[in-house]
Amino acid sequence: MREFFAVGGRRLSYLDFGGPGQPLLALHGHYNEASTFAPLADALAPQWRVIALDQRGHGESDRAESYERDDNVADVAALHQHLKAGPAAGWGTH
Repeated sequence: MREFFAVGGRRLSYLDFGGPGQPLLALHGHYNEASTFAPLADALAPQWRVIALDQRGHGESDRAESYERDDNVADVAALHQHLKAGPAAGWGTH
């Protein structure tokens, strides 16, 4: 299910593939978006609840003035806080 949250005056999008499992935050590389992780979410269900962020300027997320590493880390931290999901495992691509 596509959801949105606000951070730093921008609207960011994420896909929550749902399920009862532990949350796993999936972060895409350049030129991708959250929907890239649909096959992974299917393969990992129901042990994992895959949540994939459309990083700034990708997918349904707003563009930003800056795309520095610290900006992206802050966005991920804001998503984690928004979800109130407790500890989460991380897996990403380059």
